[in-house]
Amino acid sequence: MDEQLPLTGVKIVDLSTYAAVPAAARILADWGANVIKVESFKGDSWRRYGEIAQVPCTEDENPCWDVNNSNKRSISLNLRTEKGMEILHRLLADADVFMTNYRMTALRAMSLTWKVLHQTYPRLIWGHLSGYGNKGPEAERPGFDIAAFWARSGLMQDYGQPGMAPLTPFHAVGDMATGSIMAGGLCAALYKQARTGKGDKVEISLLGTASWLTGFPAVAAQKAYGNVYPRKRNEQPSPVCIPYECADGEWLELCIMDYERYYPALCHILDLDTLIDDERFNTFAAVQCHAGEFIDLVQRAFLKKKRADWGPVLTAADIVYDNVGHFRDITENQQAWANGNLYERHFNNGRSAVLPNTPITFEEARRPASPAPLLGEHSREILREYEYTDEEIEEYIARGIVRDHEET
Repeated sequence: MDEQLPLTGVKIVDLSTYAAVPAAARILADWGANVIKVESFKGDSWRRYGEIAQVPCTEDENPCWDVNNSNKRSISLNLRTEKGMEILHRLLADADVFMTNYRMTALRAMSLTWKVLHQTYPRLIWGHLSGYGNKGPEAERPGFDIAAFWARSGLMQDYGQPGMAPLTPFHAVGDMATGSIMAGGLCAALYKQARTGKGDKVEISLLGTASWLTGFPAVAAQKAYGNVYPRKRNEQPSPVCIPYECADGEWLELCIMDYERYYPALCHILDLDTLIDDERFNTFAAVQCHAGEFIDLVQRAFLKKKRADWGPVLTAADIVYDNVGHFRDITENQQAWANGNLYERHFNNGRSAVLPNTPITFEEARRPASPAPLLGEHSREILREYEYTDEEIEEYIARGIVRDHEET
């Protein structure tokens, strides 16, 4: 382990499934933490997510599994057995952080709640993710990203156009955001642990993340302010913060926050100099009253050139814009490559895929992404570290307490 990484020496037990908590654990692993992923004999269901994403999900090639499980080790335990729970508790006794998304009913049945573990291991940090939070009438309700994050928040409905069906987002965008925030919360708890020697309870929910990330539209949509969503493109509050189509059918997104400063330059670029002194458009208050007219004029101007021709002149005028891209463009983005946001994962079957790195970088070190573990790949290795003998390990495997990948 690189001693320059900030979380070197931190030990984490990751008893989680699907995407959000594993993403948080991946981030902490990239920052140097020793993350042990505890899985059932069936393994985390996310190992098979490729069936939904329509990409391979075999042991030889499983890119979606790599995204939020790289730089971890896997131990497979039968937690329905007394000995399996005993092994888990040996891991917890030596850990700094325990993180999970198991439902509270399951955690209570397994005696893995904050109250129980804090009494047993006072310095252990307990991190938990739920769909809707651990209080209130929906506390026990199961939740996934598309439901608790996308659907409940209004993102699916109000980011579209009036009369459109709700958006059908790709899975796990909300999970990845939630996991990123969870990683920050756990780091804050680690700082407290270092100061006081005591653990803390760190809770987060998909609904809570959605409430935070949609804070500005949620404020604007309150009845007191009279705003109604969704809105048509020509009804947006700022006509210079919307996408425009270009001559080649591609779109670019303007993002001019200081309207009156950049308005003359925009008019000049678009060959609309006659509008510079037009009182319908030359102040932000005025253009909001005539947004539809202005959008029509600007749209006609953008349709005169291809998107690639507009970029240099907008940049020269210091006007913020970007191309409206596609998912397929991300892995070919040279700026992302230049900043280390992407890497090429080479699989055992000879194929490769471009995968994202976690986005934070540090001056002194970066942990390269190692392949995400196979189910039970490190069971023997981890048990030996915790002073189980080879004879005990073989016995546990034979008795169905531990699963080792070599035995499957």
